[in-house]
Amino acid sequence: MESSLGGGRGPAIAEAAPPAPTVLRAGLSALAGAGCGLVLWLALSGALLARGTGTTRYLVDLQLWGLGLGVLLAAAGLGLLWPRPAVPGRWWLRGAVAWIVVLASGIALALLQLRTQPDPTAQALLAVLACSGALATIAALVLLETGQAGMRLPARLALALLGGATLLFALIALRWPGPILAAGPVPSLVLLVAVTAGLLAAAWQGQGGLRPWAQRRGRWLALLLLAALPLLLAALLYLQPDWARALWPLVALSVLAGTLVERLESR
Repeated sequence: MESSLGGGRGPAIAEAAPPAPTVLRAGLSALAGAGCGLVLWLALSGALLARGTGTTRYLVDLQLWGLGLGVLLAAAGLGLLWPRPAVPGRWWLRGAVAWIVVLASGIALALLQLRTQPDPTAQALLAVLACSGALATIAALVLLETGQAGMRLPARLALALLGGATLLFALIALRWPGPILAAGPVPSLVLLVAVTAGLLAAAWQGQGGLRPWAQRRGRWLALLLLAALPLLLAALLYLQPDWARALWPLVALSVLAGTLVERLESR
């Protein structure tokens, strides 16, 4: 990639290459992606909720916990901006702005939920900012890593939505008072897993695909953790609904682990 100073005048200066991927950076990227996905889901749902019922008050409590967790995880991505390159590229700068937007709007949304009657206009505006910031941050994660998007961008977006959704399902299982809809989110999980697995397979197709097995074991492991194991755990909920408080967090952890493996496979 190249950038120029002075509106295109003067010599072009090559942007510094991103730091070499490490397990730490892959972990930060995985956490940030899931956090952005969680903020995105909660911003969308919060804008559609209407106050006034007991059930909605429980949902508001979940939103507070979820936004706090989402912002905390998204903040992990700030570590990917360092070490700061000598000549910051455009996606380094845009990524920094996107992270600031998603963190600030997520915190503002959480504070707004503490009001008895939050301003719906302000809530809608903050939801738009949070969603825009989350999407821009997910894109920045990809472009900071490779400098180009391709099929990896939609795959990473699907991964972020899957990670955020499973974290939300785990929060519902842990924080929802009274009876839990143990297997209620399973159809949504199946859809998200199918889309994510399909997009990952398409993204990998241009990088050698999934064969031969001996050379692609990491990719198969990622699919196992992202798709097979979460679906197996979720299927157990139809047999043992009382295990929801244990199984949904395990589903979320499996997806996070699979996301980490996917990041490492991108090296």
